[in-house]
Amino acid sequence: MNLHPELVKRGEGFPGPHKCGDCHVEIFNEWAESLHAESYISEEFKSSTNDYEFKFCLGCHVPETIFTPSMEEVAPRTYNLEDGVDCQSCHLTIDCTLAGPHVGISPHPIQKKEELYLVSELCGKCHIDTFKEYLKHVGNGQGETCQDCHMPAVDRKLIQNEPWQKIHKRKEGKAHTFSSSDALMNTKDFIKMSFAEIQKESCQIKGVLEVENTMANHSIPTGRYGYREILLLINLKNSVGKIIRTKQESMFIELGTHLKPEERRTFPFTFDIDDIGDGMKVLEAYIYKTDFNRTKKVLLAEVEYKIR
Repeated sequence: MNLHPELVKRGEGFPGPHKCGDCHVEIFNEWAESLHAESYISEEFKSSTNDYEFKFCLGCHVPETIFTPSMEEVAPRTYNLEDGVDCQSCHLTIDCTLAGPHVGISPHPIQKKEELYLVSELCGKCHIDTFKEYLKHVGNGQGETCQDCHMPAVDRKLIQNEPWQKIHKRKEGKAHTFSSSDALMNTKDFIKMSFAEIQKESCQIKGVLEVENTMANHSIPTGRYGYREILLLINLKNSVGKIIRTKQESMFIELGTHLKPEERRTFPFTFDIDDIGDGMKVLEAYIYKTDFNRTKKVLLAEVEYKIR
């Protein structure tokens, strides 16, 4: 029984994700707040593609379906572009069958394709370069998946509306948020930092900051397109907490300064202190994910070291 045949129609016949959201309320709300929902309409994408002139980007920003042969590019759709990466992108197969990690019957049938939804290849259909990094690091692909970090596990009914939620059992599923923040919450301390070799002299403080990518199965930052910068700040503060000296480093894939999986790197620093008085000093370091104007910062790691 299929009470919603419109959900398996391609083109203008598909009413859009909001129709899926009538039943899958929580999943829809998560998706609506995600970058997938904004993958086409975001100002960053619009400017990066010169107002959508670069058509080769559209396959992954408005994909018709990710169910393509492994060596075939994902084709863009020509309808509902404002929905970005929508429900059909990941759940409607080439032969117009709804698919997912769970089999379903009412109010519409769904074909179980657990083998794809539980592996990183699902995300690698579009996030190609990150997926290649992942495969190179984990080898046979049996390590933590993209979903493990970026789609936190949730135990809930997949349908919340009446009357269908009454006949559905709670199942273990995934939150449809697809965010870096989820990864931070799931894998805290995936970047480790520590100060070492600290030397305090009469006019200088010297040392190194050790940084290691301990848990991410891809480089930091990762991805091929768009502005992707990881900013490292090393600050020296005086006894009242004022920053008196600072040093910054940037990590870019394009410059080869990105931090690879399990890579450990040292950042030496020297701060002159002959004109800042006595008292306790504090070294602190922060690693942020930031944007081109450095107006948005997501804290990835921090560490502090007191010098008496």
